[in-house]
Amino acid sequence: MFQEKIVASVDETADRRAAKRHVSVFLLAKLTMGSRQALGRVLNLSQTGAKIETSLSVKSGDTLTLEIRSDIKAAGKVRWARDGAVGVEFDHPVDVGRFLSRQQARLGRVKPRAPRYVCDAEATVNADTETSVFKVRDVSLSGAGLAGELPLRPDDEVLVTIFGLKPRRAKVIWANADGVGITFLKPLDFRDFESWLSRTSSALST
Repeated sequence: MFQEKIVASVDETADRRAAKRHVSVFLLAKLTMGSRQALGRVLNLSQTGAKIETSLSVKSGDTLTLEIRSDIKAAGKVRWARDGAVGVEFDHPVDVGRFLSRQQARLGRVKPRAPRYVCDAEATVNADTETSVFKVRDVSLSGAGLAGELPLRPDDEVLVTIFGLKPRRAKVIWANADGVGITFLKPLDFRDFESWLSRTSSALST
């Protein structure tokens, strides 16, 4: 019995050490706090928390959600905030290996995707000789969801200019009566998108 208690104590200590061990990483993530959303860069990660670089204004005690992909999310509480970085303690331990894996596990038939940011913006879409104004429903560094009347089909290549961002060549991924989904042939610049998103999020929250 005494030996079993010693073994159990050693195992518990090892588990706690493993949970506290941070892995240095560089993961792009979406941070959501209430109606506010921002880009973040995860600099280190453990089962119980993360250090994240972000322009989002937060303070100790705030709660937020971290999203790496649509199938990888974690809610937590801000423990400290300084010099453009925050320390977040997760509400529940996370699977670090899954966070770092590039393999995208499917949820049913839905393929996980990069985080999308809800926005209130417009864009011009130029397809051959036709140009139309579309509503931007959501956007990420790699693509966007648009609503408009210009007839487009999958694999069509277009020139998209989201107001406030530089023009981007893009390919139509899907199209239906509700709108179109596009992927940029070259991802948006991180800094430009971060600045644009900050302005857009501020307008949405006012």
